[in-house]
Amino acid sequence: MAKLPDSSDSALSAQRLAYAHIRDRIRAGTLAGGERVVPEAIAAELSISRMPVREAIRQLDSEGLLTIRPNRGAIVTTLTPEDVLELFEMRAVLEGLAARKAAIRMDDDIEDQLFLILRRMRRATATSVDAFIEQHNAFHEVIGAGAGGSWLRAENKRLAAAVEPYLRLYFTHLDKAQFTVEEHVALLEALLTRDPDRAEAAMREHVLSTAPDLVDALRRSDEAG
Repeated sequence: MAKLPDSSDSALSAQRLAYAHIRDRIRAGTLAGGERVVPEAIAAELSISRMPVREAIRQLDSEGLLTIRPNRGAIVTTLTPEDVLELFEMRAVLEGLAARKAAIRMDDDIEDQLFLILRRMRRATATSVDAFIEQHNAFHEVIGAGAGGSWLRAENKRLAAAVEPYLRLYFTHLDKAQFTVEEHVALLEALLTRDPDRAEAAMREHVLSTAPDLVDALRRSDEAG
C-alpha cells in the first residue's frame, strides 16, 4: 500500500523550495541589497503557502543574507565595503584551511575534476558571467569536498553565497575573469605539489587578491551615490 505524504514533509519541501529560490535570486543579484522580500509574492510565484516562505526568510536572516526589520519585513542585507572586505578575509582563512586539507588528501579523482573544471572555466570567459561563476564555484566546492569535514565545507559555502553578488560585480564591471583563471591555474599547481603550506598560502593569496579592487569600486560607488 502506498504511503500517504506526510504534511510535515510537504511543509519542509516547500520551505526548502522557498529558501533556494530566494537565496539564488540574492546570489544572482536579481534581489539587490536593500530590496524588500514580500512573502506573499514569493508564495504566489512558487504556488505554495506563506508559512514555508516565512520560515525560509527566518533561515536566511539567521545566515545574514536577509535582515528582518520591525515594520519593514525582510530586506536583502546591504553590505558595506568594510563588510565585504571582512568576508573576504574570513574566506581567505577558511578556504586556505580547506586547501591545506585537500592537498594532503589529493588523489587522481580530485585532480581530474579540477582540471576538467579549469578547462570549462576558460571556455566560460567567452560565454557569460553566470557560466563563469558556476565553474568558479564548482572549483572551490571540489576543493572543499576534497578537504573532508562537513562543518568547514558548509561554512565556506555560506560565505561564498554571501559574497557572490559582489563577485559578479568583480567579473562583470571590473573584467577580471581571465585574471581569475590564471590564479586558479596557480592554485591547482600548488595543490598538485601535495604541500599543505604552499596550498594554503596560494588559496589565501587568491581569495585576498579579489578584495582590493572590489572594495575600492564599492567605495567609489558609495561616494558617487
